[in-house]
Amino acid sequence: MGLFSSSSGEKAVLYIEKASGQEASFSCQFNPDDFSISTRGKFTRTERKGEDEPIVQFMGGSASALQLKLYFDTSTSYEIKSGIFAKPTKEKAKDASSYVRTLLGLVRIDGKLHRPPVVTFCWGSIQFGGIVESVDARFTQFEKGGMPVVAEVSMTLVAMDPNPSGQSETVKISPKESPDRSKCILLTEDSSIWDIAEKEYGDSSQWRRIAQANNILDPLSIPTGTLLRVPAIR
Repeated sequence: MGLFSSSSGEKAVLYIEKASGQEASFSCQFNPDDFSISTRGKFTRTERKGEDEPIVQFMGGSASALQLKLYFDTSTSYEIKSGIFAKPTKEKAKDASSYVRTLLGLVRIDGKLHRPPVVTFCWGSIQFGGIVESVDARFTQFEKGGMPVVAEVSMTLVAMDPNPSGQSETVKISPKESPDRSKCILLTEDSSIWDIAEKEYGDSSQWRRIAQANNILDPLSIPTGTLLRVPAIR
């Protein structure tokens, strides 16, 4: 299991796949204190008669999983108005469950995709794409009347391919992948944005579509190891 933490001031973001080929972004209100990425191997053990040690056979790897906890606080705050004699005004608290409902919905099947959406967690140098396996929400503070204003949400994302490094090379939804499905592909030393466009779209000139989806201005300066979002063609 790997444990990561970051002091970066950039906001952690969840990119959520949409059937239209576009992606919705969910900006985390607070960056997580830490998160973990784990992967395990699968083994079978066969007992041997008269022997102390069993026969251990490696059967393959399991999918990597990312676990993180997000916090939300929409309780009453104060805002100072401009002016020498201005007094602080009390803002109205908001319902924290609006954030939670969005995250809970990531586990459900999208009617147009016919499956849950691919969700990519991005923060600093870490980009992890997969399917949300579980969401557990806990409300810890309430306004008068019972409206929740502080919540903790624990999430688990499971990569579609086993990948001990913690960065999904390709998010595969089914054996029949085609340009009508959004993907995340890791840029390697032996590949380029043009190679990816040729492989995924059959046309290297479509690299601009990938560059636009990833806010890339200079295709020649993309660092190796960058996880590129390859949008679907509709």
